[in-house]
Parts: sequence; structure tokens; C-alpha cells
Amino acid sequence: MIKSTYASNDTSIFEKSSSMNTGVDSLLELTKASSSVGIFTSRVLIKFPLEEISASCAAGKITNPSFFLNLYQTEVSETPQDYSLIAFPVSQSWINGTGRAVEPTQVSKVTRTGASWQYRNKQNESIKYVASRDTQWTSRSLAVGSDMIYSNITGGGTWYSNYYGTQSFSNESADIRMNVTAPIRYLLSESRANDGLIIMRSGSQETDTNSYGTLKFFSRETNTVYQPRLEVVYDDSSFNSTGLTELTTDEGVVFVKNLKHEYSNKETPKIRVLGRTRYPVKTFSTQSNFKSINFLPTSSYYGIKDAITDEFVVPYSSKGTKLSCDSNGNYFNLDMNSFMRERYYKLCFQVTQSDQSVVVYDENFYFKVK
Repeated sequence: MIKSTYASNDTSIFEKSSSMNTGVDSLLELTKASSSVGIFTSRVLIKFPLEEISASCAAGKITNPSFFLNLYQTEVSETPQDYSLIAFPVSQSWINGTGRAVEPTQVSKVTRTGASWQYRNKQNESIKYVASRDTQWTSRSLAVGSDMIYSNITGGGTWYSNYYGTQSFSNESADIRMNVTAPIRYLLSESRANDGLIIMRSGSQETDTNSYGTLKFFSRETNTVYQPRLEVVYDDSSFNSTGLTELTTDEGVVFVKNLKHEYSNKETPKIRVLGRTRYPVKTFSTQSNFKSINFLPTSSYYGIKDAITDEFVVPYSSKGTKLSCDSNGNYFNLDMNSFMRERYYKLCFQVTQSDQSVVVYDENFYFKVK
């Protein structure tokens, strides 16, 4: 199964505007650019609720999960052809805040309460630091976490450096689907506080004196369908095809037996997927050959697209979307709470035949999540 949870907190922190909070901005920004006084960078803080996932893991409902961070680009400028991003677990708590990004020259419009490059929680709008009310990012041992220093401005977050996820890009879409299994498992470990992730450029691209342009992504405040998501991917499949016949031809038909038009977001239905030969061989029988049901091969997967954008919200996955099988045919369980409400979605199926050929069935199986 692939379950999704959406960000509860996210903000960008800017070195150049070191006390500016952007907690309710509609965009998240990773920038490393030069100015008249040096190189300045920005990073992203993002947090997902993990309580339900933690409880499901403890109860054995989720086993051996992988985790993927999904961010969707909205603007890219002056980036190199090849670059890499990295995400660490944050090692201190921070407050999201209610500010928006403004130009450094618009000082009067800057919101300073909440998290910023300099502070993890500033509680007053004054540009001055008030020790009794404002909490700065503090250095940690490099063996556990680190804060970075640029252009003589201390801050930029603290993180546990031994646990991270990375993604490399080479002349491709800037959409992020990063494997963050290591840092999320660390946050789920016993007695560990969930302070989210910090995202930045990887290695020397973060620490050298070169410019690497700007990457902007939709935040949780977006009015689009592209909110940041954390995917939980695990194998909940089981396969027992005793007494059934396998669908062995690409001239087959796949249909969904019990798909409803609408589902509540609180439902987790078992969706039945059945196959039959498109042109069955004629035989002398009292029963229609079209009623003969076949099971799909073991390497069969479901995917789910947004009905409007036609983009996958649940991609085919050998670990997370493998079809199960029992005496009544194939099926899979679908957690409707993973989907955005009041939208239509479409089921698709990918089947790998015994000769390793791949057949995709996209037969307009639509449903809505209420």
C-alpha cells in the first residue's frame, strides 16, 4: 500500500533576510545566489504528522516501510543541469509562524515571529534579539547535528547529519520524489521528537561560493492540488491463486467489480480486480465463456491518477501497489484518507506477462473522495 500524509508545517528560511518568517507563504524556496555583498542561500523546513504511522508500525499494521518526500515545482531559474538535494531530520523544535516572503528592501512588511534563518522561534516583531523571548538555533556536536555559518550570519537550522535522504537531478523536472526512509525512521525511533526535515543542496553545492539559482515549490498553503506529501510505502499484498486460471494473453480485459462512484475519506475498501480473455474460445457449454474469471499475474500493480491533471498520485510500485489474490480473484486495499477531498481519481493497472512484456490497462475506472 501507499499511504500519503500532508505537511502540517512548512517554511523557507533565508540567510539574506535572517529574521524573516515565511510560514504561510504559498511557495517554498531553495535559493543560492550572489549579491553585492556575497553568496546567500535559503533552506526549507517541513514537518509531517507521524503519530498515526508510528502507531500502525507499533501494532504491526505497517511493516518495513519506505518513505518518499514529494514536492512539486512551480518555478526554476538559473539552475545548473546537474544538481543534488539532501534532507536531514531537524534536531530542534521550531515554530511555523504566519509570515510571507517579501523583498529585503520591504523591511516594514517583514514578519519576524516564528522560524527564520536566525531563530527557531522568535516571539516578537522587533528586529532586536530578546533573550527572554526569542530562541535562536544553537550549535550541536558535528557527530549529532550541525548548524552552518554563511557570510558571518549564524543560523540556518540544526540537524542530525548521520541520517539523510538525497535526490540527484540531471536535465529533468525539478519535482522532488526523494527517498527519505533513513531520516523518517530516525524520527520514528523511540523517544525521538518529530521536528521535521530540513532540505538544502547537497555537499559542495551548499558550502562553496558558487551560485546555483532558485528552485520554488508549492507549499501546504497552495490553492492547488500540489501540496507537499509524504508517501508511506509498504507491501501489504498476499497471493494465493489456488483453483484459478491465470490471464496469459495481452488480448485480455481487466475490470473492477465493486468500484463505487464515491468514497468517504474514512473508508479503506477492498477493491476487486478481475480479468478475462477478450475473445474466449467457443465451446459447447451451458455457461457463457465471458463469465470465466482469470487472475492477473503476480507482477501486476495498480496506479492512481488525478482525473483532471492525468498525473499519478499513486505510482506503480513493486513494493507498494502489488495486487493481492485469493480464491475470488485479485484485489487491493485502498486508504481513501490519503487523497485530497472532493476530487476525482482514476484507477490504472500495469501487468508484466510471462514473456516480460508489459501491458497497461487504463479503462476509465473513476471514483471520487468525499
